[in-house]
Order: sequence, then C-alpha cells, then structure tokens
Amino acid sequence: MQGRSGADTGGSASFLKGFLLQFVNVKIYLFGITALTGYITEYSASLWVLLLFEIIIATIGTIATLTWIGMGALIQRAYRKYYRVINIILALTLSECVYSMLK
Repeated sequence: MQGRSGADTGGSASFLKGFLLQFVNVKIYLFGITALTGYITEYSASLWVLLLFEIIIATIGTIATLTWIGMGALIQRAYRKYYRVINIILALTLSECVYSMLK
C-alpha cells in the first residue's frame, strides 16, 4: 500500500488484524478493571453479577466501536475531497487550544 508521498507503507490493514489488535489493547483491560473494581465489587462479589457486568461493558464497547466505524465511513468521502481544508482547520483549532492554555 502506498501513502500520499508514494512510499511503501507495508501490508494493508484488514478486519482480522484490527480484531486481533483489540486483544493486546491495554486500554480495554484498564477500563474493564477500573469499572469492575470501582462500581461493582463494592455492591456484589457474586461471580454471576461480575460476568453480567462484563457482558454489558463489552456490548456497550461494541456499540461504540460500530458507531465510530459508521461515522467514519459517512465522513470519509467529504474528508477525501477536502482533507487539506479540514486539516488546516483542525491545526488552527489545536493551536488556539495551546495558546489558551499557555496564556
């Protein structure tokens, strides 16, 4: 796969690669541990309650991920057409945020 500069960037991304990457994503484990210890274990130590909670968290995470993918697909055409303008606007917005923090 070649990037905008024409340099070879390696193999292409695939659904399987992305799916397998989620199993080494540390943020998911930290989120699960934090949610489990912060909200559930104070009220119940039952294994079934803990498993139900983890299923609910996984479902919410799946819905959030699918929403992220869907919105990305919707804005992809506009981004490809106007990527330079969008990047300039985002850079100016980021610069304004840095300026407001430093003043």
